[in-house]
Amino acid sequence: MLSLAALALSSFPLSPLALSAAVPQAEPAAAAPVTPPSAEELQQRVAKLFESLSEKYASVTDPSPEEMKAIQADVAAQADAALADLDLATLDEERLAAIDPLVGMSPKARATMIELRAKQAAEPTAAGFRAAVQSAALAMRDSADLGAMAERILAHPALQEGIRGEDGAMALEVLSMCPEESLKKHAAAIAAIGAVFSADAPVGLLVSAESYMGLAAKALPKNEVDALRATVLGAIDARAATAEGREQKMLERAQKYMKGAAGRGELVGFACPPLDFDWVRRTDGSTPWSTLEDLKGKVVVLDFWATWCGPCVASFPQIAQMRKDYPEDKVEIVGLTSLQGMVAHRKRPQVDCEGDPAKEKSELLAYMADMEVNWTMAITKQDVFNPDFGIRGIPFVAILDQDGKVAKAGLHPSDKDAIRAAVDELLANGAK
Repeated sequence: MLSLAALALSSFPLSPLALSAAVPQAEPAAAAPVTPPSAEELQQRVAKLFESLSEKYASVTDPSPEEMKAIQADVAAQADAALADLDLATLDEERLAAIDPLVGMSPKARATMIELRAKQAAEPTAAGFRAAVQSAALAMRDSADLGAMAERILAHPALQEGIRGEDGAMALEVLSMCPEESLKKHAAAIAAIGAVFSADAPVGLLVSAESYMGLAAKALPKNEVDALRATVLGAIDARAATAEGREQKMLERAQKYMKGAAGRGELVGFACPPLDFDWVRRTDGSTPWSTLEDLKGKVVVLDFWATWCGPCVASFPQIAQMRKDYPEDKVEIVGLTSLQGMVAHRKRPQVDCEGDPAKEKSELLAYMADMEVNWTMAITKQDVFNPDFGIRGIPFVAILDQDGKVAKAGLHPSDKDAIRAAVDELLANGAK
């Protein structure tokens, strides 16, 4: 809506310049300082937008890639609009924390915050280190220069103090995704981080050991990585011995990872870790094989998933197309899960199967028929978040070569080009 002043100017026969010459001008009044909304008001704003988006997309369960892009664009536009009246550079940390969920969703606000945090990162303090980490974490969403992000974090004067602080786990996760060549430039700094892992270190840092070992493996020789692994595992073991409740469970999971194949650096290029199959079926109810030994001579695509996992189910069309495109005598595709105590059907109500494995297997077979699954599904005695494979989230894809060795791990089923390239390469090599 136009203001009265704007409406008057738009209907006046003179241009604004002529108007200024014809009318005596008063000194402009100083703008009254604008008080930004309180942190509580901003939290309410965030909650209101989330509620609106939840209602709008409540009926969307398995969006196609095109639909997902449209949803993401809509969410970004609404987040941009919700933050449009705020000058992020003038907000205190409490207010910034309140709008953090929206900043992550808003491309405009994200760009502003990246620049703001990058400037703050120049401070040689723990606060400066935190800003460096936050800047990098935000920038990763937009395919930023991860090498520059690694440089900003690893060369920071407060690296050791910062790693031990509340942002240490996030810093290690960001760094673990940075390119090998960038990390090798800071090998000494990465090795020195190992000293921060002690029995009295924050639990949040100790359970991020897998991220640390991942970046160490990229930057350091194997003998140094093995020595660091022993140090880190010793710290986790010592802390786990006295931990209780949730912390104890978190530390036990970290222990399993550190002692597993991925944690030992013995996954890719090594024989597939043990997988004990409790149930193997095709949609027609047949059992095509019983152990991985039966699949020797084939390329095997292992897709770790669960019925309740939206992104897992969203990738079904890509997996189904792969099954159609590759001959079954050359490539086997297996959806791996573990007993979950329920089956989250998509075309019928969810079914509780807690304590009844036979019922869960029967429901999973019905699920396969409903979803027109054309590849093999299997239940393993090992948890779907298999520590040997270093799985922290699903879906997760690993590919075995014809000899049963792990050729690739950590792929996402939606990344069909990377998966197909790996399969094609193995097939070509096997044909020689």
